Amino acid sequence: MSTEKEDMVSNWIKENGNPAIEKLTQINLETAGKVAEMLDEKGLNAGNLAQLMDTHVAEVNKWLNGKHNFSEQTLAKITSSLASNN
Repeated sequence: MSTEKEDMVSNWIKENGNPAIEKLTQINLETAGKVAEMLDEKGLNAGNLAQLMDTHVAEVNKWLNGKHNFSEQTLAKITSSLASNN
């Protein structure tokens, strides 16, 4: 691939954004919102979820702020942790 063609694509993305990244960001924010709702419904907070999942509060806060991608494994673990905490 030529450098000129790569520059053209890079420039277009800089000017117009990347729809795939924007969609993924939106999905992460929506997922974070749903997790936060689940925590509220159960009367829990980020610290409680971190403890249930044996992870750091900072990691949970990244998820809840939409600053970290949710993997399928992470989502399954969150769901399992919250379901087992009745």
